Amino acid sequence: MSLSAHYIVSCRTDGWFIGLEGERYGPFPNGQVGALIAAVQAANHAGKDGHDARVLLRAADGRTATVWVFGTDTYPSPWVEDLHRTAQLPRRERARAPVPLAPSMMLVKTGPERAMPARA
Repeated sequence: MSLSAHYIVSCRTDGWFIGLEGERYGPFPNGQVGALIAAVQAANHAGKDGHDARVLLRAADGRTATVWVFGTDTYPSPWVEDLHRTAQLPRRERARAPVPLAPSMMLVKTGPERAMPARA
């Protein structure tokens, strides 16, 4: 039986965080972009250690969407590389830059650094 490592990226009033096994990590200085990059990196390491590793993005209404799965999605995935490039921009430019879309997630922009999965 495989252990699970599900990294849940969510926004709170004080920033973007990663949740794992009841623990919260963050806030991330690069907002959603930074949290997603860190979550995919951590999930990739957990997957190499034999865990069922995946990254989930939680919307403000509580719904979650899987955005990356170890063994299914490539690492580094093209959208994570796009996020990494966005995270390197100065804060003003980063706030105006669109959040790159992962093939498995549709995001609706709700503010400079807030995004949620769109309803299908």
